[in-house]
Amino acid sequence: MTMRFSLSILMAWVVFAFSASAWAAPHTQILYRFSGRDGGGPRGPFVFDSAGNLYGVTYYGGQSSVGVVFQLSPPAVRGGTWTEKVLYSFTGGADGGFPNSGLTLDSSGNLYGTTYGGATAGVAFQLSPPAVKGGSWNYSVLHSFSGVGIGDGAYPNGSLARDSQGNLFGTTQMGGGVFCNSFPGPCGEVFELSPPALPGNPWTETVLYSFGGVPDGQFPYGNVILDSRGNLFGTTNQGGNGQCTDGESLVIGCGTVFELSAFSGGAFVGTWTESILYNFQLSEQNMPGSGLTFSGNGSGLYGTAGYTVFGVVPPSGGGTNWTKRTLYTFTEGISGTIPSSGVSLDPKGNLYGTTTSSGLSGFSTAFELSPPVQHGSWTETTLATFAGGFNGNQPVGGLVRGKFGWLYGATSNGAPTGKNGYVFAIIP
Repeated sequence: MTMRFSLSILMAWVVFAFSASAWAAPHTQILYRFSGRDGGGPRGPFVFDSAGNLYGVTYYGGQSSVGVVFQLSPPAVRGGTWTEKVLYSFTGGADGGFPNSGLTLDSSGNLYGTTYGGATAGVAFQLSPPAVKGGSWNYSVLHSFSGVGIGDGAYPNGSLARDSQGNLFGTTQMGGGVFCNSFPGPCGEVFELSPPALPGNPWTETVLYSFGGVPDGQFPYGNVILDSRGNLFGTTNQGGNGQCTDGESLVIGCGTVFELSAFSGGAFVGTWTESILYNFQLSEQNMPGSGLTFSGNGSGLYGTAGYTVFGVVPPSGGGTNWTKRTLYTFTEGISGTIPSSGVSLDPKGNLYGTTTSSGLSGFSTAFELSPPVQHGSWTETTLATFAGGFNGNQPVGGLVRGKFGWLYGATSNGAPTGKNGYVFAIIP
């Protein structure tokens, strides 16, 4: 009788534990599916205003099929339907087209972003909320990039960083002021856009740094981030002193982590200087294709390269030779394949991101990386799994943490699939 009673207690505890675990496991909720006319191929990372509205872009779709800026408004009651509103539909002309990165939001509700194409080699834009409720948002081009020749940049990438004076900072994949020594043309720049002293006057673009190839960096595919002292940090997909080649004999470098600074002793000196903090090598996963994230204490940086998530930290005695550590390596399995969109950080030091599949094999996932308690390994948890293959639901733009610890992201199906992607939330 006692054994039967104990067995019943044990079975009940197992059922309860399983139910509690299943209830506690994160689940994915689709907030909105795009139809094409209202946008297609959403891109993160997203931004939120104080009312909980989500803002983002789609790479294609809209009235001219070259992308839109959209708003998703949360339901009035829990479990209700999110509402999408197209704030601006690009035409592909002087206003740009094919926005490829997330937006930046200021305290007045203005949105800033870039397009990869249009009549020129991309634009930087501002979208301002209507003066009266129910009115139209006001779109303006802050700068049109002129192309791949000497001078201005071409094909801006990544979200724009914004400082306390309202200046915007970003990168272009190509263009700049110097020719690459491993590429027939300029190979990218870091730029600044400064607002006018008088409203309505043009913004001013300044090229802060033009990349030179090998052993310098080349092709910054991701955004730059800004620290509290005004220094900029980012990655280049190629360049540096690594011995990666173009598949034949031309050395193109394996990519870099870089810093740009124009400050000495806290004072602005006017000239921006590049320091390469880390050179990726042929012997490791290399060629980073996204921006960086500051560590919790602000002294280190996290990023992704190849199949890995990595961290770099400065030397304890000062200097520019930072130390890199591989935090996690993905394989073509259930946990994901290529973490191509960078990572985000929560207050506890956990990292969040997405992986895309590499084609016929591997899965697309959303993941969490938890730091070791002491000096052990980071722990990977798969939060969501998406269909694999090139025509699967490939997440684009990483994850953003919102209220209550919800994680928001987007999947982007190519136009040939007949699907246009969706915005999702992972609910803990």
